[in-house]
Amino acid sequence: MPKRKPYRRLNVLLAKDEFSDAEYRDLLSPDAKVSELEIEEGHGFDGAIYVKNPEEKRPRWAQLIDALVGTEVGQLSNRSSSAVFLIRVSGKVLAFTFGYGRFLLNLGCFQQDFGLKTALNTLNHQSLRSVDLHTLEDQPIQKRSQAARGSEASVFGIDIFRDVLRAVTGSPRAGVGFKNISGGDAIYSFNQEMLVGEMPRVASRLVYFYQLDLYKDSFGWVDNIRRIKDADTVAKLDDFLLDAVKNKDPELIITLPEVVEWDKVMGFSFTRAKKDLTPVIDADQYLNNVDADSISTESIRRDRLFVTDVNDNEFGYPVYSCLYLELDSGDTRKVIFGGTWYEIDKSFMSSVDSTLAMVALSDLEFPGVYVWEEDGKAKIETEGDYNERVAAAQGFFLLDKKLVKCTKTTSPIELCDLLTQDKQLVHVKHRKGGSAGLSHLFAQGSVSAEVMLGDKEFRKKARTVLRRVDPRARDLVPLNSLRSSEYEVIFLILGAEGQSLKEKLPFFSKVNLTRVYENLSQRGFTVKIAGASQVERDGA
Repeated sequence: MPKRKPYRRLNVLLAKDEFSDAEYRDLLSPDAKVSELEIEEGHGFDGAIYVKNPEEKRPRWAQLIDALVGTEVGQLSNRSSSAVFLIRVSGKVLAFTFGYGRFLLNLGCFQQDFGLKTALNTLNHQSLRSVDLHTLEDQPIQKRSQAARGSEASVFGIDIFRDVLRAVTGSPRAGVGFKNISGGDAIYSFNQEMLVGEMPRVASRLVYFYQLDLYKDSFGWVDNIRRIKDADTVAKLDDFLLDAVKNKDPELIITLPEVVEWDKVMGFSFTRAKKDLTPVIDADQYLNNVDADSISTESIRRDRLFVTDVNDNEFGYPVYSCLYLELDSGDTRKVIFGGTWYEIDKSFMSSVDSTLAMVALSDLEFPGVYVWEEDGKAKIETEGDYNERVAAAQGFFLLDKKLVKCTKTTSPIELCDLLTQDKQLVHVKHRKGGSAGLSHLFAQGSVSAEVMLGDKEFRKKARTVLRRVDPRARDLVPLNSLRSSEYEVIFLILGAEGQSLKEKLPFFSKVNLTRVYENLSQRGFTVKIAGASQVERDGA
């Protein structure tokens, strides 16, 4: 009986074509502290092995144990191991990583879609066990969904127009020969029974699988949001990104490029403020330490966001890979996330614009929002002050901060900010809050209308709140037989021009507005949008 081959778990990356002839050491991170080990000549590999120099240190919690015992406890120490095996086959370089070996690599030298594309080309698409998604929202959301058994993509509730597929796990399709496949971004992982001498053959098969387009049969939608691969285009977009960093653009977000186990995270720090460990990622901690005169795209790639875990292990991500920014380039929308630039499919944009065209501007006329200068600083009227002024001037019922308890939401909600005697529910939000604030505005209006329509208990409590505001307002929300067709939901954006309002919305705010419009329109509500331009306050 032949001896069974060892069963191994392998993680692999593929170097970009421009690095196929590079020296192996040049593919490692410049600050990687490693030793190079020679490969036994008998294997005949064109490759190299690098092992991280060992570091042993006491965990942070050791001081607490010392204090409890009254002396230093010598047994408490952490030591992690990392290695990477680089091999050249058929003019390509692949990196097999072990332990935390991927953190030894310069990930900018590797194909960013190798892991995901190879996984989609080798998976049985009916066998998915988990998917990682990044929703391209005004507030970026990462999520991981798992199924109890192998399933197709539809089970995971993927929004094919907003979700970027980041990673998948599942079983292989017939003929692949690998087991327990997973792939995300640059890294492809699999199990296989194999001997060391089979490494070149396995590496060649991985390159072959990456070059296929089998994924388009079942996952063609992943191209709705496409990676931008043209080097000249990426270079131009990076220039815009650099300006955003220099100017501390409020739309710029720093976030982790992958899902982490948050209960194991101790804190975060940056290259330029490494000693300042914070429990959450503080973008200002990085941006306030940037020298606008010397910062460059290359230095942003070199800078690191460090994650320290509860065992005092430290892992670093290039800051470039942690930046999130949207750019409007006319007929397309560009978004950077995880160190990769994406382009939104034009047909999706056209679909959003055609729906947006059906959202009418409100017939109500709203006064402008006051702006003035005070002590050399620009000021703008608060939402609360604006709502009070408009309610008093136009005879609207003021419901701002008048919360109604609801068993179907996680917390009490506002029916609206302003209510007219013609059953117009006006929700108000500043434009200066950016797309994140607008997302909250549209969600607020949608949830309020849905609950008012479908929850009699909510209507009962809302009537109590309305009666306290003004007895005339109570019957604007009947206890029974509410007719949604009698109501108009108006989204009022302060600091925005009326006629050009819709066109100037951030792209993903347009997405949210059109979805709310479709949702509420199907329930019988009329949905409109309005703007209140900025006006100088008298006497300012």
